[in-house]
Amino acid sequence: MNRLLLIVVLLPLAGWGGCSRVVKPTIPDTVYVKVEVPAQLPASLTAPCPPVRATTRTVEAVVSAYNTNLPRQADCDSRMGEIRKLTAPALEASP
Repeated sequence: MNRLLLIVVLLPLAGWGGCSRVVKPTIPDTVYVKVEVPAQLPASLTAPCPPVRATTRTVEAVVSAYNTNLPRQADCDSRMGEIRKLTAPALEASP
């Protein structure tokens, strides 16, 4: 019973104690915003992918290497091109 009475008495006091005066927050005159600049990657990381070469010069090996190269090379070059586009603004911004 005593605990309940204590809680009932202290809760309104705790609530009203913070409302005695209103303090407006100060608004800063200058706001600094950190701007991220993409890092410049080494050219070796974005170099075009080398094609797969046939180890033997049989018709089957050459055709297999050619068929492997088509989708793999297109995918690799498109990904590396996207990376180069991301780093292009960093290269233009540097003095």
